[in-house]
Amino acid sequence: MTTDQAIPAAIAFVVLLLIAVGVVRVMGRRRGKNEDAFGAGGTSTVPLDAHGVAKTALTPSGVVYVVGEDWTARSRDDAQIAPGTRIRVVGQDGLTLIVVAEPAGSPAEG
Repeated sequence: MTTDQAIPAAIAFVVLLLIAVGVVRVMGRRRGKNEDAFGAGGTSTVPLDAHGVAKTALTPSGVVYVVGEDWTARSRDDAQIAPGTRIRVVGQDGLTLIVVAEPAGSPAEG
């Protein structure tokens, strides 16, 4: 490769590198700076005593549907809760809800 060929090749390489860096930066910005600090709906807390439904088995952890969205949850006292069981939020640890099973006949508000 001669000098006459190397200079345009180096310029093309630098331009492609700058484009790649720009694309990576734009993709990183789309994610949101504090997305990990919030639940799916943009909220980081669920009111105590909110009612919902277990979507998966909580053995003792699983997924529940509360206040219109899915949340990671664990049962208080490591009790197992079957899918479809109505639950009530009794606490929260970060983005994990602490829940108990509701007695049969209780309304599930989700």
